[in-house]
Amino acid sequence: MSDDLKNILSNNASPEKNNSDEIRKYILQELSNAKQHDLEKQLLDDDFEADALEGLAAVKDNQKIDLHLYQLNKSLKDKTSIKKNRFEKRKIKPAWWLYFSILLLLLIIILIYFYLHKMQW
Repeated sequence: MSDDLKNILSNNASPEKNNSDEIRKYILQELSNAKQHDLEKQLLDDDFEADALEGLAAVKDNQKIDLHLYQLNKSLKDKTSIKKNRFEKRKIKPAWWLYFSILLLLLIIILIYFYLHKMQW
């Protein structure tokens, strides 16, 4: 299974948490009874993973689980990229031409001041 298929289930904050491969194996009934029990105990603490497991378990055809995970990852990436693009557009970008214009204007004002100040002497 490619890494792209694992993203939707990879909110694990710590290494002792279950990983997406274990959840996938649980759904496909490839885990031993002891590991299944441990996984179910861990899922009691994590609502996100419990919901993910419940949703994936509702899929009737086990062959389609990878397809569902792929579609979830794609929509997740699309939504997060839209938010990222909005954030990037809101950033204030430095306007170097404006800084240069202000500096040039200040320099001209200073030169005019010195020129007028010399004429008084």
